[in-house]
Amino acid sequence: MMKRWIVLLGLWCSFETQAAVAEDVTARVALARDAVMPYVVSVMVVRADQQLGRSELHLSSGSGTIIRPDGYVATNAHVTENGRKFRVVLADKRELQADLVGEDALSDIAVLKIRDVPSGGFQHARFAAADHLQSGDVVLAMGAPWGMAHSLTQGVVNNPERLMISLFQDESDYEQQLGKNQPTARYYAWIQHDAAIAPGNSGGPLVDLSGEIVGINTRGNLFGGDMAFAIPATIANTITTQLIEHGAVPRSYFGFGLRSLKNSGLREGVLVSSVQGDSPADRAGLKPGDRILAIDGQRMDIAQPEQVPPLLRALTERKIGSELSLTVAQAQTERVLRLRAETYPQDLGEDLDVRAFGLTLTEVTPSIARSRQLDRDHGLLVTGVAAGKRAATAHPPLQVGDVIYQLEQTPIRQGKDLQAALTDEQRTKGEWIVHIERRAEMLVALIDAESGASNPNTLRELPKAWIGIETQPVTPTTSRKIGGPDAGGYRVTRVYPGPAESAGIKVGDFVQKLADESVPVTGDIGDESLQQRIRDALLGEPLKIDLVRGQTPMTVSVLPQATPTPPGNLPGARIDWLDLNVRSLSFFDRVDRDMEAGARGVVVERVESGGLGGLAFLQVGDVILEVNGQPITDLKRFEALVDRKAQDPKRNISFLVLRANRTRLLFLDSSWMDKS
Repeated sequence: MMKRWIVLLGLWCSFETQAAVAEDVTARVALARDAVMPYVVSVMVVRADQQLGRSELHLSSGSGTIIRPDGYVATNAHVTENGRKFRVVLADKRELQADLVGEDALSDIAVLKIRDVPSGGFQHARFAAADHLQSGDVVLAMGAPWGMAHSLTQGVVNNPERLMISLFQDESDYEQQLGKNQPTARYYAWIQHDAAIAPGNSGGPLVDLSGEIVGINTRGNLFGGDMAFAIPATIANTITTQLIEHGAVPRSYFGFGLRSLKNSGLREGVLVSSVQGDSPADRAGLKPGDRILAIDGQRMDIAQPEQVPPLLRALTERKIGSELSLTVAQAQTERVLRLRAETYPQDLGEDLDVRAFGLTLTEVTPSIARSRQLDRDHGLLVTGVAAGKRAATAHPPLQVGDVIYQLEQTPIRQGKDLQAALTDEQRTKGEWIVHIERRAEMLVALIDAESGASNPNTLRELPKAWIGIETQPVTPTTSRKIGGPDAGGYRVTRVYPGPAESAGIKVGDFVQKLADESVPVTGDIGDESLQQRIRDALLGEPLKIDLVRGQTPMTVSVLPQATPTPPGNLPGARIDWLDLNVRSLSFFDRVDRDMEAGARGVVVERVESGGLGGLAFLQVGDVILEVNGQPITDLKRFEALVDRKAQDPKRNISFLVLRANRTRLLFLDSSWMDKS
């Protein structure tokens, strides 16, 4: 009996202990949340992405954290990538404009600065001073998944120093899988954790139970899940400080890659996996396959892949211009090589959008040249060719992957060289000889002159008669099955406002004769025979129609009028700066949308993907009724109201539109109008 009480008492104590621990964790989670969550922001970005030969504007979002009282926000570089305009949404729902201070793709860290800083500054969160995480530690991920602000998930650290290499991969694949032209986190290992994150969480903080930022979330599963990765706080703190102070992260460059001794059978040093041409390492005589035994006299043993990124990072953090001494095992002997640190070369160049040719380009850098095995490390790489545009119809057509290195007689090394050559608008419209490199071939292409706008002098079509009905041919067999006349006929399926409606014709009537002549039904598809007979009628003269309603024959007289202008024949306009095509409102538009006969407006015919019209959420088929509260009386009025020169740069543009059967008020943010 005593043993039983002892067991029960032990269980009770165990439950009490577990409850106390759970209560303690809950309390600490609440404290950590309150220490950081108020300073987490949503980051809204208008980005210019190159797609299919043109630069397209898109809205994207991420997360960030206010880290200083003067309004600096830490986030991810892939959140700000290609960004043109930035806005942060604070915890109190205020939306504030922000500017990009700097971004560092190698660590995937970026810094924004809020423009309007209150007199007392911002309250802010703080980075942890040291990397202390261990597997099993509880962490919180905060941010705006899928743009839903102020979300928090809880998990534990799976591995505080993770390279994304599985047991089935060789470590030499690591750098290649991070990015074709610019590997991200080449010098860093991630914190792996299982607090669920999703798109939109990027740039948000990973927080420990002491309420400090221990990482910046960078990667996760597309639909959320239990595998996520964050850049450690000590690295993020260092990078953000350098970005704030310098606008960039200064790094040294030696031009060689390393791999660990894993699976090599060796026990000392680190292996050289690659040496870049004309680099300090190349000039010093370092070769792939060499084994570095010591750096500046310090012996080393890099046995595992996780040890490589910290070593590479330490090399990049050396003073630019300083000397590096390597003790190297080559051909069974030891040599000492001396390398001089150079400034780390830019991995990616500037992007260009040449709409005159229908091309998007990026500057070739040594990194791009190496990764794409190009013969030259300068010029402009073709990243997109717009279908049907001048580059696509050149002789031969330009292709993605081509490198433009000369335009006419002008060498092209950087984007500014091409921009200088295309400053003359009239000259730009003419023919151009372009010299390109394509898979080691040196080709010459001719870009044709820009064709003038076609304005064919077509004959004006005479107006045709129209009574305003649509019909369905019904054969005698079908007609008898549905209780119609034995002879069948053309069953009225729609009556428009107009002559037929005025004459009393209704849906369900069977038309059998026009002007005392039968209109035979030869099949059950298409009513062109009937419609052609109507079009041949005389305008302004009564047209006799024999029809059957139910089983009752009847005759009506209809006064035909001119056919309303089809939508495709109405005048339209292209608003280039909005990437928008519109046309005049037609009779059929008004009927289909149940609009009054005299309603005015313009119909949206095309909204270019990635244009400002798309950012205002305009859609094909919308009827624009007003712009900035001013009614649209006709096409010219619309063009005047959206003239870019007439816009107030401090005022959003409003569009009142009719979509389906509902009006909507849409806005184009004034801060997005400058696409430069």
